Amino acid sequence: MKQEKHYYFTPIHLQINDLDVQLVLPQVEQAAELYQAVACDRENLGKWLPWAYKMKSAHDEANFIKQIQAKMKRQSILVLTILVNKQPSGMIDLHNLIPNKKAEIGYWLSSKYQGHGIVTKSVTALCQHAFSEFNLHYIDLLVAVGNDKSANVAKRCGFKLMGIEPQLINGPDGQIFRLIRG
Repeated sequence: MKQEKHYYFTPIHLQINDLDVQLVLPQVEQAAELYQAVACDRENLGKWLPWAYKMKSAHDEANFIKQIQAKMKRQSILVLTILVNKQPSGMIDLHNLIPNKKAEIGYWLSSKYQGHGIVTKSVTALCQHAFSEFNLHYIDLLVAVGNDKSANVAKRCGFKLMGIEPQLINGPDGQIFRLIRG
């Protein structure tokens, strides 16, 4: 009988002013709160992340978590829940992950916690983890033209604009930012 492969991850803890932030492996038990965050911010999230309109229930979120748990066992993706004061408030991930080469990073965060530096510090921490644990050479961050908040996160985290590609992100033109391991 083939033994099931598990992916182990030590949570990343960040203290940002009075906010206790942790990046942890997603659990099905987080689905209801994550769905609620998406539902409350659907219009804002959907502007840049079309999947937000497809997430219709906590059950959909639970199924998504189960799917990514299976993908993480193959090490093709790493998805983490962003906990703010122990409350599931967003997600951050490495996708298109090719160990010893590259990955892309993506994220979303409840508007309730935006503007505190949570995404910037989470991106920085996950990139450090990715470079050391997966031996990546570079990480790309794709940002729709016009999504100034994400472009600013990329810049604050040390990513450099590599170029703009037409219709890169579900239709809109996309800016390709890259962080090269130093």
